[in-house]
Amino acid sequence: MTPTLQSFTRALLTPDLSFQTLAGATAQADGNGLPRLVRTSSFAEAQIMWNGERWLLSMPLSSAAIPRMERTVSTLRRFNTQWLTEYRILPDEMRWHDPGGNSQTTSLVLQHLPAGCNFTEALRTTAPETLLPAFDALQRGLRELGFAHNDLKETNLLWTGKQFLPLRYHHATTGGTSEADTTAFDLLRRRIAEVPAMQTANDVTVPYDPLRRLTGHLWTGHIFEGLVCIEDEAGYGFVDTDNNPVIPARYLWAGNFREGRAEVETPSGMGLIDRNGDYIIPPEYEIVDYDPASSIVQVRLGGRWASFDYLGRRLTEFRERTEA
Repeated sequence: MTPTLQSFTRALLTPDLSFQTLAGATAQADGNGLPRLVRTSSFAEAQIMWNGERWLLSMPLSSAAIPRMERTVSTLRRFNTQWLTEYRILPDEMRWHDPGGNSQTTSLVLQHLPAGCNFTEALRTTAPETLLPAFDALQRGLRELGFAHNDLKETNLLWTGKQFLPLRYHHATTGGTSEADTTAFDLLRRRIAEVPAMQTANDVTVPYDPLRRLTGHLWTGHIFEGLVCIEDEAGYGFVDTDNNPVIPARYLWAGNFREGRAEVETPSGMGLIDRNGDYIIPPEYEIVDYDPASSIVQVRLGGRWASFDYLGRRLTEFRERTEA
């Protein structure tokens, strides 16, 4: 049994009672003051404001929707890239009641929405000479990542003013591109090219000062809590803002520090470290997903999930995730 749109609406109206992590969220409302919902084939979704940021919150309409996405979501977390926005599963996030009055929970999907506009608005406000190179750059970036969106269309694209970003990774796969994406890119590229030339006046050039990149590394991220995730020949690690090594580059992958914790991956599995590089949760799990808002870590082992606290203490037994 899955929750209904009415259940989702009720939860969005009472986030403090219905959500675990998103208790302080505010949903975008329609003219009647009700949450503005959009339904797709597999999800119902709403835009919310949470922690001062805009997010897309999606509720599965099928019990099979979340399990098939878990491996993809885990892989996406390892992509340190400008081409994808934060996208994660919130296990058992929403509480609701079935027709018999029994309390149930369902997992939700959360995606960060950077400031920007949709594809149609971009066509109205930005010249094709600007959009086409940005669109080509997105296709190259996703191809280099081996990321296939598999549902690329106008409504699943965001224009930030500098680049296009794909949204809704519900059907995404990793490990290579897809013929569906290639066809979609060609169709959308023609759509951009067909827009009549724009007449502009008083064009203003705004200087863009990118974050200084630290030298001597294969890749550098952005500053989080005074530390920068870097990739060297030996793997991923962390340096400070003066490029001094803080945690050696010894991981297959590492996430950014959030509230003093960072997820890492080693040959033996995923774990959680503190700012000294000491393990809070040892690297022996399939997935380690830390939520800084609640200080709770969701950990998967052998297909079963358990919750750990900020100090690495297990709070629940490992069990099958229940999808309502």
